Amino acid sequence: MESLDSKFAEILDFIEHPVANHHAGDKPICYLTFGVDEILQVKRSLNTWLSLAKGKGFNIQVLSLAETLNSFFRLNPGRKIWLHSYSGQHKDDMEELFQGLGSNVRENQVIENGILSAQSKIVTLQKPVLLVTDLEAIHPYTRFGPIEQKIYNQIEIPVVILYPGKLDGSSLEFLGIYPPDGNYRSKHF
Repeated sequence: MESLDSKFAEILDFIEHPVANHHAGDKPICYLTFGVDEILQVKRSLNTWLSLAKGKGFNIQVLSLAETLNSFFRLNPGRKIWLHSYSGQHKDDMEELFQGLGSNVRENQVIENGILSAQSKIVTLQKPVLLVTDLEAIHPYTRFGPIEQKIYNQIEIPVVILYPGKLDGSSLEFLGIYPPDGNYRSKHF
């Protein structure tokens, strides 16, 4: 099994020397896949990986989806209504709350806008790379495949997504609990 450090180095090499006419698509969107049990190891490795990328001359911007969602929920005018409507007495109340929050996240394209906004901050820099972290925070609101599909044609720079899940052939299984999704047009490592 390939180490996470090796996978990250391989992604940087791929970004630096892309393969023309790749079967997965023409956008430099790369997934570093790892098991759910490796989430903490990935977080511990992040500073080392950032140093490696900077040492190769990349201007790397980190986007935490946990911070993106937290900001949306904290600053949302509907927050008081959400909190007031949740009694916490029944399991159904929690499921209803998460469904409502998920609908808000999807309707407002919170994650899509976060990625495109982060991209716009570095698109003019030399060798820009957007590193998307904390993907596990989007569960149970949404999956990442539909997000990639919505923004695919708007991606202008390399994007590296730290993906907790399983790589099964050309399909990805988010968090190892969702069914395999083969609709990603990106490169998987």
